[in-house]
Amino acid sequence: MSTEQQVSKRSDLLDRRVINRATADEIGKLDELWLDPQSHKVVGFSCKAGFLGMKKNFFSWNQIHTIGQDSVLINFDAEASAEEKPEGVMNAIGHEVLTDTGTTAGQLVDYMIATQTGTVVSYLFKSSGWRGAVGGTYLLSPEDISSFGSKRLIVVESAVQEPQQYTEGMNQRLNKVGELLQNDYDKTMKDLRGLIKGAQDVSEQAQNRLQDVSGQAREDALNFADRARDKAQEVAEQTRDRVAQMKDQEQQEASTHIGQTSPESPPTPEPTPESQENQQ
Repeated sequence: MSTEQQVSKRSDLLDRRVINRATADEIGKLDELWLDPQSHKVVGFSCKAGFLGMKKNFFSWNQIHTIGQDSVLINFDAEASAEEKPEGVMNAIGHEVLTDTGTTAGQLVDYMIATQTGTVVSYLFKSSGWRGAVGGTYLLSPEDISSFGSKRLIVVESAVQEPQQYTEGMNQRLNKVGELLQNDYDKTMKDLRGLIKGAQDVSEQAQNRLQDVSGQAREDALNFADRARDKAQEVAEQTRDRVAQMKDQEQQEASTHIGQTSPESPPTPEPTPESQENQQ
């Protein structure tokens, strides 16, 4: 394959035209990818053509020459083309994602492929609401899958406890890494998966930081409530003391006023000469 290393979602490749590079004829539309779950590689694909897509053609991944935005160019060889897909490969879409502790974490909905080799860089699953991860699509590294069956896959629980959510911009970031390291495949795969793992670590750090901040906020709120309660108690005590002082002062003023307004005995009149003679 002469295409540069890039990362594409499986769903983005479906329904692209499949073109015979030698004749420029359209063979059909890409219909299904063949995933080998043991090696986590796409080893081939099927192509539908004819009325209602009833005619099927099967090709190995090695027959791909170029994967473009609109079409897939292949080196068509009728003799080398398979009549049916190999044993052991599967679609895998819709598989249950089960943890090694027996809990359903979600459902496999897609995966991202390094197009030059067909290697799966990351699987994508939708959460079933386990541990609060509701809605959205999350990343799942192939290294975290312990077994793959016909209906479900088992993953280590730690891989999906705090999963990293997938965003459309991840394809572009992964493609940049692939372009820089396309001549060194092993290092490319390590860096691609390291980038995903790094995103998961950043997400965990952010969540831990959020928990720390939330804890500090709760502690600050409790301290504020304690200070407010103490201040309210202090103000209440000061108010009671002030009211008592005002009552005492009113009583003292009332007593003083009563003493000043009480009636006095009339003065004794001095004797006159007439009264003195009458007394004699």
